[in-house]
Amino acid sequence: MHPDSVNCASRSNRTSDLNSPSSLDGASQHDAVCSAPTGRSDHRGVVALAAAAATLALWGPTSWAALPAPTAAQHDAFVGSPEDPPAEELLGIKGYEGRHYLAGDEWNGDLWIPHISGLGGGYVGVGADQAYLFIGWARPDFAWLIDYDVMVVHLHGVHRAFFLEASDPEAYIRLWSKAKEGGDALKRHARDEAELKRLEEIYRRARRTVAGRLRMLRNNLRKKKVAAYLTDATMYTYVRDLILAGRLRAMSANLLATKGMRGIGDAARAMGVPIRLLYLSNAEQYWRYKADFRQNIQALPFDDKGIVIRTLSTFSINKDYRYVVQPGKVFQDFLAAPWMTGVHQMIPRRKLEGPEDIELLVYTRTRAEVEAKRQARQARRARKGGKANKAE
Repeated sequence: MHPDSVNCASRSNRTSDLNSPSSLDGASQHDAVCSAPTGRSDHRGVVALAAAAATLALWGPTSWAALPAPTAAQHDAFVGSPEDPPAEELLGIKGYEGRHYLAGDEWNGDLWIPHISGLGGGYVGVGADQAYLFIGWARPDFAWLIDYDVMVVHLHGVHRAFFLEASDPEAYIRLWSKAKEGGDALKRHARDEAELKRLEEIYRRARRTVAGRLRMLRNNLRKKKVAAYLTDATMYTYVRDLILAGRLRAMSANLLATKGMRGIGDAARAMGVPIRLLYLSNAEQYWRYKADFRQNIQALPFDDKGIVIRTLSTFSINKDYRYVVQPGKVFQDFLAAPWMTGVHQMIPRRKLEGPEDIELLVYTRTRAEVEAKRQARQARRARKGGKANKAE
């Protein structure tokens, strides 16, 4: 494994205790989570920690008060920031370009719970349904649900209508399974005829896919005894209340464009809301780090509790992903380094052992630490080259 990483969990080897809160407080708490060698040890000081899945059901509150509406100034900043135009090209890992991802395909996001539980602040994240899991766990004060695929943005409109219609998780899932009931709910909650037409079109296209995803995800969470918005009424209510309070916005924002992400950063500052959770899925595998991407991430007002969560595809081995946690400010600092050109240059890759090997990486190394190691390696190579020249 890469020397600049800390490996904190594997589904096939979980032994650490998750019964005490461990949401990150900058790199120091990250290190506290990952330093004790309670699991198997890998080479170069990499430690594998783990957790019994049943304990994850303990995470999350038992009740919440209804959320208040934002202030007038917060509302104006929240809904008034600019969007990016829909993407002309849908990127992807080689061979998967051009696809519309209308349902998530990450099945072990609960590995992130001890790091994101109760973070509050602002949530920003891509994807079709993943945000609702993270909102239930992290309990943000505001949530920006972003995507560059306009179909995904419209699909969030269907989710919104169904959250408004359904008071519990089972009723919400039923609306995805029963076309007549779902269609009637859209008629009740669409803002106007133009929106209704868009929602009905994307509902027809995505209904079976989303229904299958939600049922499978719910069953998976139940099997692992994990509380989430699909299995826990209070978490579902928190997501629903965030929508009812006008604190959730689905919008067109492209990580590689110039308006959406920077507008979110400006809005969050104006609202006095630090960004505590940024979810990138595996989007970084689609491109090298370009100037606009760097500027977009730099625009987000992370505080010391801010976290980036991402996945890296390992589908050919385990039909899933590698799950990664990193302090937000640390990621921003890496992006300021000209030599940092892509996610795999920063996040290490370990050869997985098989289908049951689902890895969580908590990456805490700072840019200064990595650059010191890079310089030391370069110095060693230079000394070796000098000795070879003298021998000649």
